[in-house]
Amino acid sequence: MTAVLEEPTLPPIISYEVTDYGWRGLTEEGCVFEVRSANGHKPTVPETILEKHRGETLGRREVTNRYPFVISKYVEHYDKAVVRFQQNQYEEALAGFEAALDCAPTAAAKFNRGLVMLSLGYWPEGFAPYEARLDLMTPPMCRNIDLPRWRGEPIAGKRLLLVHDAGYGDTIMMLRYVPVLLERGADVHLLVPPELARLASQVAPVYANSIRAIEADFFCPMLSLLHLLGQTIESIPNGPYLHVDRALVAKWQHQLDNDKKKIGVAWSVGRTVEGDYPRAAPLAQMVAAVPGAEVHSVQTQGVDEAAKLGVITHSFKDFADCAAFMHCMDEIVTVDTAAAHVAGAIGHPDVTLWLSYWASWRWYNNPFYPDFKLLRQMHPDDWSIMLADR
Repeated sequence: MTAVLEEPTLPPIISYEVTDYGWRGLTEEGCVFEVRSANGHKPTVPETILEKHRGETLGRREVTNRYPFVISKYVEHYDKAVVRFQQNQYEEALAGFEAALDCAPTAAAKFNRGLVMLSLGYWPEGFAPYEARLDLMTPPMCRNIDLPRWRGEPIAGKRLLLVHDAGYGDTIMMLRYVPVLLERGADVHLLVPPELARLASQVAPVYANSIRAIEADFFCPMLSLLHLLGQTIESIPNGPYLHVDRALVAKWQHQLDNDKKKIGVAWSVGRTVEGDYPRAAPLAQMVAAVPGAEVHSVQTQGVDEAAKLGVITHSFKDFADCAAFMHCMDEIVTVDTAAAHVAGAIGHPDVTLWLSYWASWRWYNNPFYPDFKLLRQMHPDDWSIMLADR
Protein backbone atom coordinates (compact mmCIF):
# COMPACT_ATOMS: atom_id res chain seq x y z
CA MET A 1 0.00 0.00 0.00
CA THR A 2 1.35 3.42 -0.96
CA ALA A 3 1.32 5.99 1.83
CA VAL A 4 -0.47 9.24 1.03
CA LEU A 5 1.40 12.24 2.34
CA GLU A 6 -0.80 14.89 3.91
CA GLU A 7 -0.38 18.36 2.43
CA PRO A 8 0.90 20.91 4.95
CA THR A 9 -1.68 23.50 5.98
CA LEU A 10 -0.56 27.06 5.28
CA PRO A 11 -2.04 30.26 6.77
CA PRO A 12 -5.27 31.14 4.97
CA ILE A 13 -6.12 33.74 2.40
CA ILE A 14 -8.11 36.29 4.42
CA SER A 15 -9.41 38.52 1.63
CA TYR A 16 -10.01 38.09 -2.10
CA GLU A 17 -11.49 40.00 -5.01
CA VAL A 18 -12.41 39.12 -8.59
CA THR A 19 -10.33 40.83 -11.28
CA ASP A 20 -10.59 41.17 -15.05
CA TYR A 21 -8.10 38.33 -15.45
CA GLY A 22 -9.19 36.03 -12.61
CA TRP A 23 -8.93 36.78 -8.90
CA ARG A 24 -6.40 37.75 -6.30
CA GLY A 25 -6.10 37.14 -2.61
CA LEU A 26 -4.24 38.44 0.42
CA THR A 27 -2.73 35.89 2.77
CA GLU A 28 -2.65 36.10 6.53
CA GLU A 29 1.10 36.68 6.30
CA GLY A 30 0.63 39.61 3.92
CA CYS A 31 1.42 38.15 0.49
CA VAL A 32 -0.75 38.91 -2.54
CA PHE A 33 -1.64 36.01 -4.83
CA GLU A 34 -2.58 36.74 -8.43
CA VAL A 35 -4.59 33.88 -9.99
CA ARG A 36 -5.41 33.95 -13.70
CA SER A 37 -8.49 32.12 -14.99
CA ALA A 38 -8.11 29.55 -17.71
CA ASN A 39 -9.55 30.00 -21.22
CA GLY A 40 -10.92 33.44 -20.40
CA HIS A 41 -13.87 31.98 -18.47
CA LYS A 42 -15.42 33.81 -15.55
CA PRO A 43 -13.33 32.78 -12.55
CA THR A 44 -14.60 30.73 -9.65
CA VAL A 45 -12.86 31.37 -6.37
CA PRO A 46 -12.10 27.97 -4.82
CA GLU A 47 -12.47 27.03 -1.16
CA THR A 48 -8.79 26.07 -0.99
CA ILE A 49 -5.70 26.62 -3.12
CA LEU A 50 -2.57 24.50 -3.47
CA GLU A 51 0.64 26.54 -3.32
CA LYS A 52 3.76 25.40 -5.14
CA HIS A 53 7.21 26.86 -5.62
CA ARG A 54 9.49 25.65 -8.41
CA GLY A 55 7.48 22.47 -8.72
CA GLU A 56 7.58 21.71 -5.00
CA THR A 57 4.32 21.60 -3.06
CA LEU A 58 4.47 23.98 -0.12
CA GLY A 59 0.99 23.33 1.22
CA ARG A 60 -2.67 24.21 0.93
CA ARG A 61 -4.39 27.44 1.94
CA GLU A 62 -8.03 27.94 2.86
CA VAL A 63 -9.60 30.77 0.87
CA THR A 64 -11.77 33.04 3.02
CA ASN A 65 -13.05 36.60 2.78
CA ARG A 66 -12.85 37.66 6.42
CA TYR A 67 -11.80 41.18 5.45
CA PRO A 68 -13.66 42.08 2.27
CA PHE A 69 -12.01 45.25 0.96
CA VAL A 70 -10.10 46.47 -2.06
CA ILE A 71 -6.73 44.74 -1.77
CA SER A 72 -5.05 47.54 -3.73
CA LYS A 73 -5.80 49.84 -0.75
CA TYR A 74 -3.88 47.55 1.59
CA VAL A 75 -0.99 47.32 -0.88
CA GLU A 76 -0.94 51.09 -1.37
CA HIS A 77 -0.75 51.84 2.37
CA TYR A 78 1.77 49.08 3.00
CA ASP A 79 4.14 49.96 0.14
CA LYS A 80 4.13 53.67 0.96
CA ALA A 81 4.83 52.89 4.61
CA VAL A 82 7.84 50.74 3.64
CA VAL A 83 9.29 53.62 1.63
CA ARG A 84 8.74 56.08 4.49
CA PHE A 85 10.36 53.65 6.92
CA GLN A 86 13.45 53.32 4.74
CA GLN A 87 13.63 57.12 4.60
CA ASN A 88 13.58 57.30 8.42
CA GLN A 89 10.20 59.05 8.31
CA TYR A 90 8.98 56.98 11.22
CA GLU A 91 5.77 58.78 12.15
CA GLU A 92 4.55 58.65 8.55
CA ALA A 93 5.57 55.00 8.28
CA LEU A 94 3.73 54.16 11.49
CA ALA A 95 0.57 55.81 10.19
CA GLY A 96 0.89 53.89 6.93
CA PHE A 97 1.25 50.48 8.55
CA GLU A 98 -1.66 51.24 10.85
CA ALA A 99 -3.77 52.15 7.81
CA ALA A 100 -2.77 48.84 6.21
CA LEU A 101 -3.77 47.03 9.42
CA ASP A 102 -7.14 48.74 9.29
CA CYS A 103 -7.64 46.99 5.97
CA ALA A 104 -6.38 43.59 7.16
CA PRO A 105 -4.30 42.50 10.19
CA THR A 106 -1.53 40.74 8.25
CA ALA A 107 1.61 39.50 9.95
CA ALA A 108 3.77 41.63 7.64
CA ALA A 109 1.98 44.85 8.61
CA LYS A 110 2.08 43.94 12.32
CA PHE A 111 5.78 43.09 12.17
CA ASN A 112 6.73 46.28 10.34
CA ARG A 113 4.61 48.37 12.68
CA GLY A 114 6.60 46.80 15.51
CA LEU A 115 9.89 47.64 13.80
CA VAL A 116 8.86 51.28 13.39
CA MET A 117 7.82 51.54 17.05
CA LEU A 118 11.14 50.06 18.13
CA SER A 119 12.93 52.55 15.88
CA LEU A 120 11.04 55.34 17.64
CA GLY A 121 12.19 53.99 21.00
CA TYR A 122 8.76 52.65 22.03
CA TRP A 123 10.16 49.30 23.10
CA PRO A 124 7.46 47.76 25.34
CA GLU A 125 4.81 48.70 22.76
CA GLY A 126 6.97 47.51 19.85
CA PHE A 127 8.10 44.10 21.00
CA ALA A 128 4.56 42.64 21.01
CA PRO A 129 3.91 43.21 17.27
CA TYR A 130 7.57 42.33 16.60
CA GLU A 131 6.57 38.78 17.55
CA ALA A 132 4.63 38.61 14.27
CA ARG A 133 7.99 37.81 12.62
CA LEU A 134 7.33 34.22 13.72
CA ASP A 135 4.07 34.19 11.77
CA LEU A 136 5.84 35.36 8.62
CA MET A 137 8.26 32.44 8.64
CA THR A 138 8.99 29.75 11.19
CA PRO A 139 12.75 29.89 11.89
CA PRO A 140 14.36 26.66 10.61
CA MET A 141 15.68 25.63 14.03
CA CYS A 142 12.22 26.16 15.58
CA ARG A 143 10.56 23.69 13.22
CA ASN A 144 9.60 20.23 14.42
CA ILE A 145 10.15 21.09 18.08
CA ASP A 146 7.47 19.17 19.95
CA LEU A 147 7.46 21.41 23.01
CA PRO A 148 5.09 24.14 24.22
CA ARG A 149 6.19 27.73 23.58
CA TRP A 150 7.17 29.65 26.68
CA ARG A 151 4.78 32.59 27.02
CA GLY A 152 6.19 34.12 30.21
CA GLU A 153 4.84 31.62 32.76
CA PRO A 154 6.75 31.16 36.04
CA ILE A 155 9.94 29.41 35.01
CA ALA A 156 11.55 28.40 38.32
CA GLY A 157 12.40 24.72 38.31
CA LYS A 158 11.53 24.34 34.61
CA ARG A 159 13.86 23.47 31.76
CA LEU A 160 13.75 26.15 29.06
CA LEU A 161 15.19 25.57 25.60
CA LEU A 162 16.32 28.79 23.93
CA VAL A 163 16.41 28.41 20.14
CA HIS A 164 18.46 30.32 17.56
CA ASP A 165 15.80 32.07 15.47
CA ALA A 166 17.53 34.79 13.43
CA GLY A 167 21.13 35.71 12.59
CA TYR A 168 24.32 34.73 14.36
CA GLY A 169 24.67 38.24 15.76
CA ASP A 170 21.12 38.19 17.12
CA THR A 171 21.80 35.02 19.07
CA ILE A 172 25.10 36.35 20.42
CA MET A 173 23.27 39.52 21.51
CA MET A 174 20.60 37.47 23.29
CA LEU A 175 23.00 35.27 25.27
CA ARG A 176 23.18 38.13 27.79
CA TYR A 177 19.74 37.02 29.02
CA VAL A 178 20.75 33.53 30.10
CA PRO A 179 21.95 34.79 33.53
CA VAL A 180 18.62 36.64 33.92
CA LEU A 181 16.72 33.40 33.36
CA LEU A 182 19.04 31.46 35.65
CA GLU A 183 18.33 33.98 38.40
CA ARG A 184 14.63 33.21 37.94
CA GLY A 185 15.37 29.55 38.59
CA ALA A 186 15.20 28.28 35.02
CA ASP A 187 17.27 25.35 33.83
CA VAL A 188 18.41 26.86 30.53
CA HIS A 189 19.60 24.88 27.52
CA LEU A 190 20.45 26.18 24.06
CA LEU A 191 19.82 25.00 20.51
CA VAL A 192 22.21 26.88 18.22
CA PRO A 193 24.12 26.26 14.97
CA PRO A 194 27.46 24.45 15.29
CA GLU A 195 29.33 27.69 14.54
CA LEU A 196 27.99 29.17 17.80
CA ALA A 197 28.08 26.07 19.99
CA ARG A 198 31.48 26.53 21.61
CA LEU A 199 30.98 30.25 22.31
CA ALA A 200 27.42 29.80 23.61
CA SER A 201 28.31 26.84 25.83
CA GLN A 202 29.93 29.29 28.27
CA VAL A 203 26.50 30.31 29.54
CA ALA A 204 24.40 27.13 29.22
CA PRO A 205 24.54 23.56 27.90
CA VAL A 206 24.16 23.34 24.13
CA TYR A 207 22.27 20.81 22.05
CA ALA A 208 24.37 20.45 18.93
CA ASN A 209 22.79 17.37 17.39
CA SER A 210 19.29 16.06 16.73
CA ILE A 211 16.32 17.81 18.33
CA ARG A 212 14.94 14.34 19.07
CA ALA A 213 17.27 14.16 22.06
CA ILE A 214 15.95 17.38 23.58
CA GLU A 215 14.00 17.19 26.81
CA ALA A 216 12.52 20.42 28.16
CA ASP A 217 9.34 21.92 29.56
CA PHE A 218 9.24 24.88 27.16
CA PHE A 219 11.07 26.32 24.20
CA CYS A 220 11.50 29.97 23.28
CA PRO A 221 12.86 31.67 20.15
CA MET A 222 15.73 33.78 21.46
CA LEU A 223 14.56 37.18 20.22
CA SER A 224 11.21 36.63 21.93
CA LEU A 225 12.95 37.14 25.28
CA LEU A 226 12.91 40.88 24.62
CA HIS A 227 9.11 40.82 24.75
CA LEU A 228 8.69 38.17 27.44
CA LEU A 229 11.19 39.83 29.79
CA GLY A 230 9.62 43.26 29.23
CA GLN A 231 12.80 44.93 28.07
CA THR A 232 13.13 48.70 27.90
CA ILE A 233 16.02 50.80 26.66
CA GLU A 234 16.98 51.40 30.28
CA SER A 235 16.81 47.78 31.47
CA ILE A 236 19.13 46.08 28.97
CA PRO A 237 21.87 44.11 30.77
CA ASN A 238 25.16 45.40 29.41
CA GLY A 239 28.85 44.97 30.03
CA PRO A 240 30.85 41.93 28.85
CA TYR A 241 28.95 38.67 29.18
CA LEU A 242 31.19 36.24 27.27
CA HIS A 243 34.87 35.50 27.70
CA VAL A 244 37.57 34.43 25.27
CA ASP A 245 39.40 31.13 25.35
CA ARG A 246 42.92 31.93 26.57
CA ALA A 247 44.42 29.00 24.67
CA LEU A 248 42.93 30.35 21.44
CA VAL A 249 44.16 33.84 22.26
CA ALA A 250 47.68 32.49 22.74
CA LYS A 251 47.45 30.71 19.38
CA TRP A 252 46.57 33.93 17.57
CA GLN A 253 49.07 36.07 19.44
CA HIS A 254 51.79 33.65 18.37
CA GLN A 255 50.84 34.23 14.71
CA LEU A 256 50.53 38.02 14.85
CA ASP A 257 53.16 40.76 14.79
CA ASN A 258 52.67 42.38 18.19
CA ASP A 259 54.75 45.43 17.27
CA LYS A 260 52.18 46.74 14.77
CA LYS A 261 48.83 48.34 15.41
CA LYS A 262 46.24 45.84 14.27
CA ILE A 263 42.70 46.72 13.25
CA GLY A 264 40.06 44.08 12.61
CA VAL A 265 37.42 44.99 10.05
CA ALA A 266 34.10 43.55 8.88
CA TRP A 267 32.43 45.24 5.93
CA SER A 268 29.60 42.92 4.87
CA VAL A 269 27.17 40.29 6.09
CA GLY A 270 27.39 36.65 5.14
CA ARG A 271 23.85 36.50 3.74
CA THR A 272 21.67 39.39 2.62
CA VAL A 273 17.90 39.31 3.10
CA GLU A 274 15.57 41.23 0.82
CA GLY A 275 14.10 44.23 2.62
CA ASP A 276 16.65 44.13 5.44
CA TYR A 277 18.66 47.11 6.62
CA PRO A 278 21.66 47.85 4.36
CA ARG A 279 24.68 46.37 6.11
CA ALA A 280 27.62 46.58 3.74
CA ALA A 281 30.29 49.22 3.21
CA PRO A 282 32.98 49.53 0.51
CA LEU A 283 36.06 47.82 1.90
CA ALA A 284 38.30 50.31 0.12
CA GLN A 285 36.75 53.16 2.11
CA MET A 286 37.07 51.24 5.36
CA VAL A 287 40.76 50.62 4.66
CA ALA A 288 41.24 54.29 3.80
CA ALA A 289 39.68 55.21 7.15
CA VAL A 290 42.36 53.32 9.12
CA PRO A 291 45.70 54.46 7.62
CA GLY A 292 48.97 53.28 9.10
CA ALA A 293 47.58 50.12 10.63
CA GLU A 294 47.82 46.46 9.74
CA VAL A 295 44.28 45.58 8.64
CA HIS A 296 42.83 42.13 9.30
CA SER A 297 39.49 40.71 8.24
CA VAL A 298 37.29 39.39 11.03
CA GLN A 299 34.76 37.95 8.60
CA THR A 300 34.96 34.81 6.48
CA GLN A 301 33.46 36.12 3.21
CA GLY A 302 35.14 38.52 0.78
CA VAL A 303 38.57 36.87 0.74
CA ASP A 304 39.39 37.88 -2.85
CA GLU A 305 38.27 41.48 -2.28
CA ALA A 306 40.39 41.68 0.86
CA ALA A 307 43.48 40.33 -0.91
CA LYS A 308 43.28 43.06 -3.57
CA LEU A 309 43.38 45.73 -0.87
CA GLY A 310 46.08 44.21 1.29
CA VAL A 311 43.69 43.14 4.05
CA ILE A 312 44.95 40.01 5.81
CA THR A 313 42.42 37.19 5.98
CA HIS A 314 42.21 34.23 8.32
CA SER A 315 40.32 30.98 8.70
CA PHE A 316 38.20 30.74 11.84
CA LYS A 317 36.98 27.40 13.11
CA ASP A 318 33.92 28.97 14.73
CA PHE A 319 32.83 32.09 16.59
CA ALA A 320 34.86 31.17 19.67
CA ASP A 321 37.96 31.17 17.49
CA CYS A 322 36.95 34.50 15.92
CA ALA A 323 36.29 36.03 19.36
CA ALA A 324 39.82 35.09 20.50
CA PHE A 325 41.25 36.65 17.35
CA MET A 326 39.25 39.85 17.83
CA HIS A 327 40.58 40.06 21.38
CA CYS A 328 44.06 40.36 19.85
CA MET A 329 43.09 43.36 17.71
CA ASP A 330 43.83 46.88 18.96
CA GLU A 331 40.64 48.17 17.36
CA ILE A 332 37.55 46.80 15.62
CA VAL A 333 35.79 48.67 12.81
CA THR A 334 32.67 46.93 11.57
CA VAL A 335 29.31 47.34 9.94
CA ASP A 336 26.18 46.00 11.67
CA THR A 337 27.00 42.31 11.50
CA ALA A 338 27.83 39.42 13.83
CA ALA A 339 31.35 40.80 14.34
CA ALA A 340 29.89 43.78 16.19
CA HIS A 341 28.03 41.52 18.61
CA VAL A 342 31.10 39.36 19.22
CA ALA A 343 33.16 42.46 20.00
CA GLY A 344 30.51 43.77 22.37
CA ALA A 345 29.93 40.45 24.09
CA ILE A 346 33.63 40.06 24.97
CA GLY A 347 33.94 43.71 25.99
CA HIS A 348 36.45 44.83 23.36
CA PRO A 349 37.56 48.31 24.47
CA ASP A 350 37.75 50.02 21.05
CA VAL A 351 34.90 49.34 18.64
CA THR A 352 33.60 51.64 15.91
CA LEU A 353 30.33 50.66 14.26
CA TRP A 354 29.46 51.92 10.79
CA LEU A 355 25.71 52.26 10.27
CA SER A 356 23.78 52.92 7.10
CA TYR A 357 21.32 55.81 6.85
CA TRP A 358 18.47 53.36 7.52
CA ALA A 359 19.73 51.14 10.33
CA SER A 360 18.38 48.68 12.84
CA TRP A 361 16.37 49.73 15.88
CA ARG A 362 19.00 47.91 17.99
CA TRP A 363 21.24 50.95 17.78
CA TYR A 364 18.66 53.52 18.94
CA ASN A 365 20.46 55.13 21.93
CA ASN A 366 22.90 52.18 21.72
CA PRO A 367 21.70 50.33 24.85
CA PHE A 368 23.17 46.93 24.01
CA TYR A 369 26.79 48.08 23.69
CA PRO A 370 26.97 51.60 25.14
CA ASP A 371 30.78 51.80 24.81
CA PHE A 372 30.66 51.46 21.02
CA LYS A 373 31.36 54.51 18.90
CA LEU A 374 28.56 54.78 16.34
CA LEU A 375 29.06 56.46 12.97
CA ARG A 376 25.88 56.75 10.93
CA GLN A 377 25.44 57.91 7.34
CA MET A 378 23.96 61.37 7.02
CA HIS A 379 22.64 60.48 3.56
CA PRO A 380 21.92 57.13 1.91
CA ASP A 381 25.01 55.42 0.43
CA ASP A 382 27.30 58.22 1.62
CA TRP A 383 30.13 56.93 3.81
CA SER A 384 32.11 60.21 3.80
CA ILE A 385 31.41 60.89 7.49
CA MET A 386 33.38 57.76 8.33
CA LEU A 387 36.43 59.08 6.47
CA ALA A 388 36.11 62.57 7.96
CA ASP A 389 35.91 61.19 11.48
CA ARG A 390 39.38 59.62 11.58
